[in-house]
Amino acid sequence: MPKQTRKTARTPKPPRRLAPATVAAPPTEADTFEDFPIEPAVEGFGGAAANLRVTTLLAMAMIQDAMRPADLRRIARARGLAVVIGVPGPDWVDPVARAMQKVGDWNEVIKRQGASRQERPEVGCEGVAEALGAGRNVCGVSNAPERYLPSNLVGLADIRLDLQSPSPRALRTAIRLATGSRPGPIPRGIASGLPFATLAGCIRRGSSGRACVRRIEAAARAVTTFDPGVADVRPIEECHGYDEGGSKAWALGLVAAMEEYRAGIRPWSSIEDRNIVLAGDPGVGKSSFARSVAKSLKLPLFSTSVSSWFASTGGYLNEIIRQVDTVIGQASAAGHAVLVLEEIDSIPNRSTVDPRNREYWVALTSHILTSLDSAMSGSTSQLIIIGATNFPERLDEALVRPGRLNRIVRVGRPDAAATAGILRQHLGSDLQDVDLGPVAAIGAGATGAEIAGWAKGARATARVAGRPMTHADLVAQVAPPETRDAEEVLGIARHEGAHCVAGHLTRSSDVETVSTVPVGPYAGLTRSRVRVRSSVRRSDLDDYVVTLLAGRAADALWGSVHSGSAGQPGSDLAAATRLVAAAHASYGLGDSLAWLGDEDEAMALVRTNDAFRLRVEEDLIVLQERADALVRAHAGTIDAVAALLVSRRVLSGDEVRRIIAKHGACPVPALSREGVDA
Repeated sequence: MPKQTRKTARTPKPPRRLAPATVAAPPTEADTFEDFPIEPAVEGFGGAAANLRVTTLLAMAMIQDAMRPADLRRIARARGLAVVIGVPGPDWVDPVARAMQKVGDWNEVIKRQGASRQERPEVGCEGVAEALGAGRNVCGVSNAPERYLPSNLVGLADIRLDLQSPSPRALRTAIRLATGSRPGPIPRGIASGLPFATLAGCIRRGSSGRACVRRIEAAARAVTTFDPGVADVRPIEECHGYDEGGSKAWALGLVAAMEEYRAGIRPWSSIEDRNIVLAGDPGVGKSSFARSVAKSLKLPLFSTSVSSWFASTGGYLNEIIRQVDTVIGQASAAGHAVLVLEEIDSIPNRSTVDPRNREYWVALTSHILTSLDSAMSGSTSQLIIIGATNFPERLDEALVRPGRLNRIVRVGRPDAAATAGILRQHLGSDLQDVDLGPVAAIGAGATGAEIAGWAKGARATARVAGRPMTHADLVAQVAPPETRDAEEVLGIARHEGAHCVAGHLTRSSDVETVSTVPVGPYAGLTRSRVRVRSSVRRSDLDDYVVTLLAGRAADALWGSVHSGSAGQPGSDLAAATRLVAAAHASYGLGDSLAWLGDEDEAMALVRTNDAFRLRVEEDLIVLQERADALVRAHAGTIDAVAALLVSRRVLSGDEVRRIIAKHGACPVPALSREGVDA
């Protein structure tokens, strides 16, 4: 039977998007200049290389490295061809355009960097259509093709190439052509983040290939946009003070996602929550946080201040736009990287700008938003962008939304535990055997910058005195200088010491820190952890009230009762009254089974109901007598705590417990509510 042939209609294939040069396989021993021959069919490569600019040679080598030989032959011979080349930044446009003119016959090479209002997608479409319709070739080169090149050229491109930093193979080719010398081994990523002109300037005729590589390495180390502070910070896993607001949780999630991406477990596009705004008070460590994140991610960090875009350009729109594109382009050229936009609230908010200059500001903000769109969600986007601001309420609403800077993450002031951790990091080898918890308790709520300043100040004091740092040096930095007279300080120390001893002896609380340093409205402060039961008994509540009233008992024993225990809503007497009132009205621990209201309503009854107030008053008198008896019985122990507290200003709970144990004071069983004198 005759052979039958089945013919199937061919489906047109979409333009091939080529992998960027940075994903080429790492060089091997066989990867020499000869094993990567210049495509002979492309005019301009080969013998004419000696007459070409180094910038053109470098761009041609990058094009050949990223493009298939079949596509290079097609560019050299085809007619009616549409080609689009995306480049990392504005400074790459001209040299890449010159290189494309050497490798093909173009009716027009369209170069657009976003420097003019005419460089918009709707401009030039008619000329592109006429040229392609007449069978002529058109090439477009831009740092943002979708934003600047004619839209029909981008949509109809037969070949689309997105260049990034040159690979070792492309650099080897350019250096060999320019110098005639073998460059030797070239590390991967050596050119990441370098502006095109800087990179090309490292490749010099008459120089050796190895010298060119050394210059590129030196330029990479000195590039000003890369933040050198990453080396001096700890990885985010070891940082303290970022638990509040969810910033550390976000960072740890991003680090884990990056590890999965590197392991091939997930694609880059699946890491959606990688762009955020950090918001917090000045000095809380937003910049340090970004550097620590970059260190944990093992990525280069590029940092820029948005306000500097305006200060360094004189405010001219085209110059600011060029600056924006340069900053984002250089970061994008590094491949995977972290870009930090400091003072991001300097981007004008279109809803609040001055109406007289609205057109100017709206055009600028729209351009910045479009640039960020390209950097964050483009086909070659590999950036992690972190905005930082002290004023999140000033941000343009379109800036913080999914797809851009997804959300605002707060960086709060550190609590006592975080303050101790930050202090330990900045103290280094100083005060290694000192419990920093008490000092941290005094300084809780300070910013990270202030905490770092305490460590520096204490170290400077010790250096001037020609001795090692002491605990007192650090306390002097954290706490204000003592200006009260010795008698008043001793009275405060006895008051706070009585709280500590009473809490320990009644088993109602465990002291964490105690100090005579003024904090807000308080002359001194005892921080304790209350021993909470799932179901509170009346004896538990009474024991804690006795602990609260012990300070007042100490005042009476060593002098006279004064307002130090009362006055503020959070004072000892106020807290004791509130608890006893709640025992009767809220907790079912009084003489009546009726529930009369919550704690606030119980306090209202104290103020308005004479019978209820009398019942609370009677209980408070009994519990005050218990506190008086306890303080008299253990006055020596309390006085010992006070003496050390006067000299140290702050003590840890362990130090207090050691003094109590030394004096043989042991916890006592709860006394009856009628009260028993010790």
